[in-house]
Amino acid sequence: MHIFLAVFLIVLNIKRKTWKNIKKHYISALYVGFFNLLYYYTCKHFILWDYKSSYMSVRCVRALHLFVIMPLLTLLFLSNMPNSIVKKFLHITKWVLTSIVVEWLGLKKFNAIYFLHSWNLGWSALLYVLMYSLSYLILINPILVGGFSVCSFVFLVRYFKVPFRNEFLMGPVVLGVRKLNLINKDKYKKRLINTF
Repeated sequence: MHIFLAVFLIVLNIKRKTWKNIKKHYISALYVGFFNLLYYYTCKHFILWDYKSSYMSVRCVRALHLFVIMPLLTLLFLSNMPNSIVKKFLHITKWVLTSIVVEWLGLKKFNAIYFLHSWNLGWSALLYVLMYSLSYLILINPILVGGFSVCSFVFLVRYFKVPFRNEFLMGPVVLGVRKLNLINKDKYKKRLINTF
């Protein structure tokens, strides 16, 4: 299902010539990608939802969604944004409902996604409302969207009681530096021992 979805979005974006709008909407795509990455980083030991595949690793599926599906989805959504407020509301509603139907299919029919820790389609719907609305509004008022996004993130982390462990602050860069320091200490100790 994941590859089919990616191919479908590629074809749809080519058909609608959305690449012409990349300069206009790349910030929105980066915004959506950043908060997806932040979710995986924050919830790495307490996953609320994740993807499944019988032919790809979880990391590959996540990468496909983060770097292909989500940017293409955002670009497609924003490239067809109407002008009037009522039509914008209907456009966002259509995209949220479509996303929920696709997620439901992935959950119930294709076994391509799963939920944990009380996450459900209702929470996914709320997340889609936030994602689509804020990816549009970030182009209009980035400071307001940034503040609201942080508040929403903190609310969700607290509501779902995402545990913070010591490793939370130890992302790949910090762990790499720490490992390098340990290697250097070992080399220094060996040199001291060899001098005696």
